[in-house]
Amino acid sequence: MLARSLPNLLGIFRIVTTPLLVWLILLNTAAGYYSAVVLLLVMAISDIADGPLARRMGVVSPLGVFLDTISDKIFVAGALIPMVEAGLISGWIALLIIVRDFAVSGLRSFAAAEGEVISARQYGKQKLVITVTALVWCLLAAAFNGPDAVAFRAAPAYAGLAAVISWLFSLWPVPMFLTIVWTAFSGAEYFWKAWPLLSGKLAPEARPPAPVAPPRKPASK
Repeated sequence: MLARSLPNLLGIFRIVTTPLLVWLILLNTAAGYYSAVVLLLVMAISDIADGPLARRMGVVSPLGVFLDTISDKIFVAGALIPMVEAGLISGWIALLIIVRDFAVSGLRSFAAAEGEVISARQYGKQKLVITVTALVWCLLAAAFNGPDAVAFRAAPAYAGLAAVISWLFSLWPVPMFLTIVWTAFSGAEYFWKAWPLLSGKLAPEARPPAPVAPPRKPASK
């Protein structure tokens, strides 16, 4: 019984451990950043694995779909918000990613209410992988080079191999830029595919006029 509940338990795991992820990042220490990287990778791997696992075990359920839909957005937001607080990334980047996720979730809920299913797009799946990669890269740079280190430049305290590693970590804006591109493009793709459904609902549906009661005949004397 426990094995058949494993996909759902993985989704719950990602949700309940998000506060721990927030706390680790807000420690603003190298150990906190490294620990957050490990936890974030475990969350991402579980998010990728639980869908195929549920299908292989034949335990796909509405609860599992719901948990899989919201858990990745929760733990990504749980990483973005404290990273903004710590000064690691700009607030507008976090806002763009979070707004896109909420908008796509609302769009899919609206389509489901209309009897349409908007399946996950390939770019949307890639977006999660690229986003987690960018967040992990940024956290590693903050842990190894310091939270105030300059991008695209090795930290001056390192030499030799350590300097090369420091420089590689300093390239974190590259995957972050790809995250921005994939976030915007995948969000636009969802709404483009759903436009025929949306366009038909922009104008309020006309209601049939209420029936008019026939005039009463005067009572005969």
